[in-house]
Amino acid sequence: MRIAILTLTGQRDKCIDNILADKLRKYGHEVTVRSYIYAGMETVCYEKPDVIIHPMVGGQYKYDFVKQCKEWGIEVIVRRGEAGMCREQFDALDDNRRSLTLGNWDYSPYVDLELVWGLGFANIIHKHGHMQGKNLRSCGAFAFDPYFLPEYKKDDTDRKKTILFATGFSTCDCRSNYCELGIAEDSDYHEEIYAIHRAARDTWISSIKKLVLEHGDQWDFELKVRPGEMPDEYIKELGSIVKIHPQMISSSEVLKHVDVLVHSGSTLAIEAHLLNIPSFDFCNVNPDPLLSMVSPLTYTHEGLEFFLKKVETGLSNINYTVFHKLQDYLYGSIDGKACERAADYIDNHLQMNDIKTNIPNTWPKVVRYHDDPENVHLEKQEGDSRWACICCRTVYWATAGGVTRCPYCGMQIHMTVGDRPQGVLK
Repeated sequence: MRIAILTLTGQRDKCIDNILADKLRKYGHEVTVRSYIYAGMETVCYEKPDVIIHPMVGGQYKYDFVKQCKEWGIEVIVRRGEAGMCREQFDALDDNRRSLTLGNWDYSPYVDLELVWGLGFANIIHKHGHMQGKNLRSCGAFAFDPYFLPEYKKDDTDRKKTILFATGFSTCDCRSNYCELGIAEDSDYHEEIYAIHRAARDTWISSIKKLVLEHGDQWDFELKVRPGEMPDEYIKELGSIVKIHPQMISSSEVLKHVDVLVHSGSTLAIEAHLLNIPSFDFCNVNPDPLLSMVSPLTYTHEGLEFFLKKVETGLSNINYTVFHKLQDYLYGSIDGKACERAADYIDNHLQMNDIKTNIPNTWPKVVRYHDDPENVHLEKQEGDSRWACICCRTVYWATAGGVTRCPYCGMQIHMTVGDRPQGVLK
């Protein structure tokens, strides 16, 4: 069958989706991996797949996308890129926050199979979400499969020891056009998380400056932002003293060349462990109670400096009790075989279905999101600039600069005034 994997980010997701594609090809399927944001609609209409593998259905645009595909007879499979959460964390959430995790819309009529990491989160989706257990498969920890590839090799050249700071403050540094933000910017929850992330980011920047000044002769310092985060503030404050990696480089590539990881409550701590890299949690912002205990934790510069002075490179410092609990309750198996299991589930599922598609040559250009008449126009108004959506390629009109929502596909786009700002045609 023709399978199109629609990958959400060019960092971790693309690497994992390529592994999954290779596993599916062994079953005889014709598989392509395409960008969801930049080529999702074109992929469906030009390549006419029998099956799409889609990111989590977490926003209205994604919901409408899978709905349209299902109406054309395409088999829709969802692969969750994140692990979700454990029962303890989920039970502590209010209804709005639960909805963000599970999906704000009932997508079950349009999704045939959903692939998740651990059995615990699969049970949460079954009991509280939109998919029944018969349509859920627990595959294991997708994110860690690259580290088990035979061709993966860590850099062992003689070089200066390097500390990597991996950011995690997306709410205060998120690109407005990064698919679906998930949290309404005018909500109390957004304001609460924004304040936490902003304070932590400021502490990081201040601490990194001090470390470079006082320990630059001992260490090299690097920084990597998460997918969807804007690096502008880090470039402004640290660009002259710290190596800042290009945003789309994968974490597995960066970790090959570092000796210590500093994070703020991230699955990167597990990735570092798989490479025998010690890690420290600095200003944790991750609400998961288990993940916050994976690495030694501190909220102060003095605490981080103490950790770094005592660190033993080449040796993981993971909390093994927490590591095993994470596998039991959140991640599923961390053994490099998540994509292999997923491919097997997908192939078995497809063998039981007779798929017949009726896909047109173009995606219907229906105005679905024209809910902001003061800022977005379907025809040019005085003072408007011509905008081209980076996702669906359609054209609409709005003032130059600021944030708009494409009235055709819902993609939020951030525009800066300047020479040919992204997305705008002059």
